[in-house]
Amino acid sequence: MPLTLLVACTNVYGGCIAMARRDTVVQPFQFEPELDPEGEAPEETQTLRLQQDVSEWCSCGNCATMPTEVENVCCLEIPQVTRRLQEVDEEVSCMTDHPGLEPVCLNVYSLQNACQIYRADYGPLQLRGIHHRYRYLAYRSFVSWCWGLLGGRIRAVIPVCVVLHIRREFPDAEGHYVGFRLALG
Repeated sequence: MPLTLLVACTNVYGGCIAMARRDTVVQPFQFEPELDPEGEAPEETQTLRLQQDVSEWCSCGNCATMPTEVENVCCLEIPQVTRRLQEVDEEVSCMTDHPGLEPVCLNVYSLQNACQIYRADYGPLQLRGIHHRYRYLAYRSFVSWCWGLLGGRIRAVIPVCVVLHIRREFPDAEGHYVGFRLALG
């Protein structure tokens, strides 16, 4: 059975300039892109970053290999982060050198304020140890600074260089860190 599609065209001012009616049969997957035989290599032939030297994928010079593949990303690969880098008048080659990183994500008073906001929105922060709390809040502050409010089930991977910088600022006494976790259900 043919579907009737009503096609409307509008001008740049939002007014309707033409309207047409077409009787067309719509096929399943008709508008899906076809496989490009010269496109990306299958996943099994791509070299994993865990198997590469850091210098092969890090452009800022401040990254190190993280435990999982998804965490191994340089600040210069993430558009939301590079947008922040471009706001600075002088050339900054790494997000850890951005003059805004310290006041937004590492300043203890800013993090105390972030903790109060968190408490008002979600209740008390259930993390033990002041460095653990500051680390968590620093990650949240970085994400909201670069991406804005994402929502409860949306996560962003923080660049390795920033994660390491935050960890150096607020270290775990035993060197135990959680790393990136996908959002639950």
